[in-house]
Amino acid sequence: MGNTALSQGIGKASISGIVSSSAGDALAGVTVVIKEAKAGTTTDAKGQFNLSEITPGNYTLVVSMLGFGTQEKNIQLKASQNLKIDFTLQDKAFEIEGLEIVGKSSTTQVNEQAYAVTAISTKELLNSTSDAKEVLNRVSGVRVLEEGGLGSNTSFSLNGFSGDQVKFFLNGLPMDNFSSSLSLSDIPVNTIERIEVYKGVVPVWLGTDALGGAVNIITNKKDNYLDASYAVGSFNTHRLSLNGAYTNPKNGFTFRGSSNYNYSDNNYKVWADITDENGNVINSAEVERFHDRYRSATMMLETGWTGRKFADNLLFGLIASGNDKQVQTGATMGKVYGGMLRNSQSVVPTLKYSKDGLFTEGLNVSLNTAFNYTKSESIDTLSGVRFNWAGERFEDGSSDGERLRTFTTFDDTDFNSQINAGYTINPRHSLAFNYAVSYFKRKAFDKEDPDKIQNKYPKALNKHILGLAYKSDLSEKWSTTVFGKMYLLHVETDKEFGFGTDNRGIDAYQVNNEDFGYGVASSYFLLLTLQLKASYEHTYRLPEPDEIFGDAQFINPNPNLGPEQSDNYNLGAAYSFKLAQDHQLNLESSFIYRESKDLIHQSVNVVSAETTYGNLSDVRTLGVEGSVKYQWRDVLHLGANATYQDITDQADSIYNDYNGWAPNIYNGSRLPNKPYLFANANAGLTFKNLVAAESVIGVNYYFNFVENYYLTWARFGYIDGKYTIPEQSSHSVEVFLNLANGKYNISAECRNLTDARLYDKFQLQKPGRAFYLKLRYVL
Repeated sequence: MGNTALSQGIGKASISGIVSSSAGDALAGVTVVIKEAKAGTTTDAKGQFNLSEITPGNYTLVVSMLGFGTQEKNIQLKASQNLKIDFTLQDKAFEIEGLEIVGKSSTTQVNEQAYAVTAISTKELLNSTSDAKEVLNRVSGVRVLEEGGLGSNTSFSLNGFSGDQVKFFLNGLPMDNFSSSLSLSDIPVNTIERIEVYKGVVPVWLGTDALGGAVNIITNKKDNYLDASYAVGSFNTHRLSLNGAYTNPKNGFTFRGSSNYNYSDNNYKVWADITDENGNVINSAEVERFHDRYRSATMMLETGWTGRKFADNLLFGLIASGNDKQVQTGATMGKVYGGMLRNSQSVVPTLKYSKDGLFTEGLNVSLNTAFNYTKSESIDTLSGVRFNWAGERFEDGSSDGERLRTFTTFDDTDFNSQINAGYTINPRHSLAFNYAVSYFKRKAFDKEDPDKIQNKYPKALNKHILGLAYKSDLSEKWSTTVFGKMYLLHVETDKEFGFGTDNRGIDAYQVNNEDFGYGVASSYFLLLTLQLKASYEHTYRLPEPDEIFGDAQFINPNPNLGPEQSDNYNLGAAYSFKLAQDHQLNLESSFIYRESKDLIHQSVNVVSAETTYGNLSDVRTLGVEGSVKYQWRDVLHLGANATYQDITDQADSIYNDYNGWAPNIYNGSRLPNKPYLFANANAGLTFKNLVAAESVIGVNYYFNFVENYYLTWARFGYIDGKYTIPEQSSHSVEVFLNLANGKYNISAECRNLTDARLYDKFQLQKPGRAFYLKLRYVL
């Protein structure tokens, strides 16, 4: 056939597809050639290729890229056929004059940035019942603190920073003011391609005011696929997920969508104090939670064009989500409720645009915009009734609710937009600019107290963040980025004045802040597989709405809350090497030092189960973390990581509006309710073609350990009288079977195998032993 395969004519065929690595990452720059025609193409940034106008016949398709094994496939093309075929390339090392060259996936490329970052590919987890929370909880330096079972509030801790000090993104779009129905536990692993965890210094392009890191969740970007799953488990838990996309290879029109539904009664057993009708503890027993049902649903749709001259991506999207939750406890298990409720609904239109080489070569521009409308309700209207942990109902004649009678509706609107522009001066020097803006406004109305004075005042929070970075690749081994950020904050709320005087009252209150941050991140490859990293950042984090305005249930408002700032230092090293041809070992370690001022800290009232956010004037964090991973072929993998962090209050004196300055009795004390020593380990076995052709069967084991830590300040008082969160260990096991090259999948999992008592945030007990079964279909 020679060179005639690509001649023009009627009835010609075409070939298209995607090339990815064994880790599931799209590969750009892969050569795809029709051997007999001596013609071909290369894959784009999404790993896509397309060959058209091919004369029908028999051919050999050759797919190759440096660092990966070459693949050849015999194909037969019929007249007018559009053959779709995907390839997965295996990593392969080559020796060229003593230099080893290894192919790198996008996950590996993220990990090798100068920043302290860990990227986790979810390819090996897609058949598990995990969600984003479960995946993140296995990363070194990360601890996800939960208040209970599915749908419970979570607090993300990263190298000593927690809560909103760590920012979350969905495909680069800030999740700050998304509703509670789009939280970490609501995003199934099937939806996720990879998760990037930035520890400390955050890249300018994310455009955020994170104090101690950021998490960017990257969803599946395949052009054409269908992924459906259903999981059922203990506590009447049901989780459905449906994801898919279609892209026209000729005009680039694309439509993608994902939806999921989560439900659980959360009726797991807890160990609790049982009280009588007078509130006196009569005994302690293991009882079943009886008012903790959670359900949520989310739909994400996106349509537009990709790979066109006017835009690499022009996508219009819509996110719709909703949830409702029965509220069993407050911030601690000291109080139990039987009628309190919380729910929310969100609608989020989005716009995404990106173009490389806009107007001129080397100028890359992107825009992410979203308008978020969320309606949420906090309901506590059950009066004259009180419950104990045994579910017994006591009449007390009160006209208040179980805690504070309310039916408060929040109408929140948030406009959020980010513009990124990058310019490559030459292959070794580049600039990046980011401008991020957020306008948040809340209207509150309490049906039970329509004249509530606090709801008469505006609640608004506006942020502007500007960033500029310069990156210099001084050599192939050494890369350095320097950057600066400007932070602007404007808050409108209410505040109580004249406490303790005859003029006591509530009036409007405004806050304005301007701050400037800066930093540097550098990476050097001492050896081809030994990377050293160092970074420093002087950064700020601006308060979030709930921290200032409260939530009308368990978070008290604090209009005096100011921005927090920190000087963050990171030192790290990563070393990968082969013990033999089939044995791969990866070692990573990092040291962290944080000097934080006005740190926003969540404190708890153990008796009332309320929390309040306040500023701690001087906090120091010293920490070290390390991880090790071992891989033997594609059969055996072992891994472990451990984190130690010492977070102490360093203020000599403290100030309040009532007493002025006073010595700080907690100076030198470790901050309460923050784990300081924790570890994870995992092991897995995988066998291919053991059950049937194109099948994979495997088993995975996960271990988690947390040392005991104090719930409240621990410096004073008797040890026996202090509130502690005990030392705990948990074991989980999952088995899976994939058939027909991953088209049909089934997996089973047992979490907390030994049924240990597990606790987290403010000593709230988590579920005991639980079983889950998941069915998954992929097309």
